[in-house]
Amino acid sequence: MKPIRTHDFALDHEPFEDWQRVDATADATTAFAELGTIAGVDYGLWEMSAGAMRDVEGDEVFIVISGTGRIEFDEPDLPPIELSSGTLVRLEDGMKTRWYVDEAPLRKLFIAPSED
Repeated sequence: MKPIRTHDFALDHEPFEDWQRVDATADATTAFAELGTIAGVDYGLWEMSAGAMRDVEGDEVFIVISGTGRIEFDEPDLPPIELSSGTLVRLEDGMKTRWYVDEAPLRKLFIAPSED
């Protein structure tokens, strides 16, 4: 496999779904690229432009590659997590979160159970 430059890898952004909007006037976008699978685990890149969004998480571990922001938790009741390059985070299936990106794009390398 050819090495991947995670900072430069091109991603195509799209608006997120209406239910994910925190601010009805915000134009934030996200992008995603699945890069591969190993031992039943998917890995890839995800990024978000500046702004805010809601999400319901799946099981994953990720490390922030670039950007800054925070994750706030609606369920379960947990303290916010500040995000910056090098931050390693574990999210669990069903967590209800709000993502806030200040320095964009916020880009992460994720590892998650394969859906196949």
